[in-house]
Amino acid sequence: MRFLIYGTGAVGAYLGGRLAEAGHAVTFLARPATAAALLDRGLRIEQGDSSATVRGFEVLTGLPEDLDLGPEAAVLLTVRAFDCEAAAVALHQRLSRPASVVCLLNGIGNEETLAQSVGVDLVVPATLTTAVEVRAPGVIRIERERGLGLARSRVGEVLAKVFRRAGVVTRLYDDAAAMKWSKVPTNIVANAGSAVLEWTAGAVMAHPGLYRLEVEALRETFRVMRRAGHRPVDLPGVPLRWLARGVFLPPWASQPWLRRAVARGRGDKRPSFHRDLGRGRSEVQWLNGAVVQYGEGLGVPTPANRVLLTAMLERVDGTDDPAAWRHRPDRLLERAREAGVPGIG
Repeated sequence: MRFLIYGTGAVGAYLGGRLAEAGHAVTFLARPATAAALLDRGLRIEQGDSSATVRGFEVLTGLPEDLDLGPEAAVLLTVRAFDCEAAAVALHQRLSRPASVVCLLNGIGNEETLAQSVGVDLVVPATLTTAVEVRAPGVIRIERERGLGLARSRVGEVLAKVFRRAGVVTRLYDDAAAMKWSKVPTNIVANAGSAVLEWTAGAVMAHPGLYRLEVEALRETFRVMRRAGHRPVDLPGVPLRWLARGVFLPPWASQPWLRRAVARGRGDKRPSFHRDLGRGRSEVQWLNGAVVQYGEGLGVPTPANRVLLTAMLERVDGTDDPAAWRHRPDRLLERAREAGVPGIG
């Protein structure tokens, strides 16, 4: 089977590398520095004390006109959420024949954006829970290998077989929306707060006040999910149903294990929002922002997510002095108190 990896960051390189190792025809669409490294040295995948170099793939730095991927092909879309619309338009305009698009983007609403350009029947919702990071152009490190979730469909079942044979633990889900929403808590926990303060995720979860803010944001997310009719589902290697119950325990009971779980889940990888500081755009709008948006429509209060959203957007657009937020948990907690977040004294 032929695959176009649209966005060769950590997720795209990991999945594309596994597919290339298994003998599939893989084409990476990558930025020039990454493309040059892949062509020169191959893709190096590090895990534990070992590493392997993958070769035998094609590399593009731009999507050509009338690209023909063939009759049995799929696109793995692994860009960040704020690039989804542009990618959807490019795929619609540049592919000479329709191809299934596996949407691996974090957050809520990306599948709908894709469907407007490529057609709803071609979109395959997906989630990846494996923790992987880019160490250098053409070099990735797997911190914690868990697996892939795919929406159940005819195409989804075909892809599941392909990924399993490539060594990727893969699970099919009947409720695609529940699968995508269940990934949201893993993306938002200790992410915006960590980036705003420029702290580690572990430091955020260890701070009593910040922990209350984080756990309230998780509680709001699960309330919104349930009001929307989506029950939390376990993702590969991530017991979301257990988390959905545990965050409603008293903080003295939940903080020790949740702090350890976040540390294990993140590994040495910095939360993704750190990369957004001062860049003018962020996935926070598709994560904490989605919780706020859906909460408004469903009548579910979401003050904790709103505080994290607005503080993060201030850091992202660069209009505020970074020093006004850096290492200032008191400022973030004062906003939480003003917003009426429960448990913030």
